[in-house]
Amino acid sequence: MEYFNLSPSTEPSPPATGIGADVPDPTNISGSVSDRPVHPTAPVGINMEHPEDATIAAAFPPSLRIDDHLPDVIIVASNNVYFYAHRHRIANASSNNLGGLLDWGVYRRGFLPSIRLPESGDVVNVVLHTMYGLSCTHFHPTLETVEAALDALNKYGVCVQTHTAPYQPLHQLILSLAPYRPIDTYALAGKHQLEDLAVTISGHLLSFDLSTITDALATKMGPVYLKRLFLLHQGRLDALKNIILKPPESHPTTPGCNPAQHGLLTRAWALATAQFVWDATPSKAFPEFEVHPPETGHSPTAGLSVVGISPNSLKALLDPIGDKIACESCRLMLQQRIQEVVVSWSSVKPTI
Repeated sequence: MEYFNLSPSTEPSPPATGIGADVPDPTNISGSVSDRPVHPTAPVGINMEHPEDATIAAAFPPSLRIDDHLPDVIIVASNNVYFYAHRHRIANASSNNLGGLLDWGVYRRGFLPSIRLPESGDVVNVVLHTMYGLSCTHFHPTLETVEAALDALNKYGVCVQTHTAPYQPLHQLILSLAPYRPIDTYALAGKHQLEDLAVTISGHLLSFDLSTITDALATKMGPVYLKRLFLLHQGRLDALKNIILKPPESHPTTPGCNPAQHGLLTRAWALATAQFVWDATPSKAFPEFEVHPPETGHSPTAGLSVVGISPNSLKALLDPIGDKIACESCRLMLQQRIQEVVVSWSSVKPTI
């Protein structure tokens, strides 16, 4: 996340007569101070002096104009990151006025009120971008940051389901994390019952070994989404078995190939597909197709799992059956059957 460092020498001096002294403020919107209501002391600070380690969020500077309004409240993160925000935008997004803190967001003697939150600047950045309907993907927040932001959004009365609907910025942000940490992202979606996200992310888990799911992950995603993930794997495995059980059709008898020779193709098909029918489990990998996971470099290698195998990889597994078949008509029937298998496998649902 980008910040602007604040130089203490350029910041306003603290009020000489205590908090709320009538000192001009550079971020104050024009207007008479006396025209603004003065409320009882709030549990938020309104002193415009920043600590020496304070920074201003690059996306929420004092000059940020939204709906033709300058900022009228300062959100301060736990690590002294300052966000200049707009009360009306926060109020529209929050059903509880930011956990009740926004109730004190009024002007007092010319200073912008500040609301201190217990979340870090990275988390508050995601929260405010979500409230404003803006994308923060370019800040590259971590999955832990996004998870903390979802918890904060719930606490501050923001409907997470609404803001994670398809094509919403938060939806796109969470999806961008799925290819790198699919099971953790799926568990996060399950935790908050984000159906659209969970369905899409489950497509990244076809090659995931479900036996490695920890108790913590299972608890986070909940029994419903855990069961659906297992059913996805088992359902695709059963579908694959049913697809490949049928051998290639026999062609009419020719001078060079009689019915007895037709059996050679049938037996070759049965031998090649036996691993699917008898030995396959949802997470079993094919050593014939070794890949190098990005996080491990070039060693060790991992194979493609049964339920996650692509149609092209499946075709590559079946094509060698024809190497020992001499009859051209049999080879043609084999290729027709392989094409049928590829088409059928492509139509099997790849998500929960």
